[in-house]
Amino acid sequence: VFSRLRRRSGMGSQSKLSGDEVTSTRDDKEPQQSASPNTQHKGSINCTSDPSGDVLSPPREERSAPEGTSSPTPHASDRSEDKPSTSQNQALPEGYLSNTQVQELLKQQELQFEQKLLLAEVKANENEKKLREQMKSDQRNSSSFSDSMAEVTQSRDALLKMVGQYKDMLAQLVSEKEKEKNEQDEKIKGLEIQRDQAIDDLANVENAFSDVHRKYERTKQVVDTLRRNEETLRGACEDYEAKLRRQEEKFLEFQKHAEEKIQQANEEFEGMRRSNDQEMTKMAALLKKAEMKIVSLQDALDRKSRENQELTQLCDDLISKVGSGS
Repeated sequence: VFSRLRRRSGMGSQSKLSGDEVTSTRDDKEPQQSASPNTQHKGSINCTSDPSGDVLSPPREERSAPEGTSSPTPHASDRSEDKPSTSQNQALPEGYLSNTQVQELLKQQELQFEQKLLLAEVKANENEKKLREQMKSDQRNSSSFSDSMAEVTQSRDALLKMVGQYKDMLAQLVSEKEKEKNEQDEKIKGLEIQRDQAIDDLANVENAFSDVHRKYERTKQVVDTLRRNEETLRGACEDYEAKLRRQEEKFLEFQKHAEEKIQQANEEFEGMRRSNDQEMTKMAALLKKAEMKIVSLQDALDRKSRENQELTQLCDDLISKVGSGS
């Protein structure tokens, strides 16, 4: 009995040591996995052992959704961000996704991801239950407890390794989801820019069309006015053509009468020119005669002047002689 008690106490202490070693290895692995901010999760499975060697189930709070994943109940900010603006309700070009369609795709991806998380959690719970049952059977079978404990430790290490790989996979999925979300956001921003540009182009086209329509209406009014003016001018032109024909007839009559008058005036001018030539010849002869008379009179005047001067000289000489004699 004492030997059995010693064996049981030794096996219990060995189980405590093995459980402490497992938790220590588990605690050493968790800080390394939580060092990077992208792989830190709230849903890490803490598998610890009690002093009797039984594996304890992780607390319910620690099996929540990992950080970076969306919970089934979105926050108010997410719901406010999911609400499309009034400007986004406008029709997008063919081949593009609207904001609601993009949000539905994201929700479907989140549901698939949560289903994967639930399946993985169920599988982990089943493995934990199996480990508990195996450890309980190993405790009851005290003879092969050390060997079974080693196997449990190995399976536990393998499970922890699987959990670490699962965390890495979750982190990779989260990063891929974030990357896809960023790409979708960039695509949405590009589509919004294209939509705004299309709206601006449409507004410009509408403004241009309204301007063209107003110009067309004004042009139509101008054309109608020009048509009426054309009809009025055409009637006036016909009247003026009739008046012009009458004026041409009168002009031809006046031209004929003027030609007759000009011919008569030319004949009269020719007669007057001949009579004028005769008069000029006569006047030239009279002028020649008058010039000859003037020359003869000038010669007589000069002769008389010389004679008067000589007589005056003689008178002066006589007077001077008479004065000197007295």
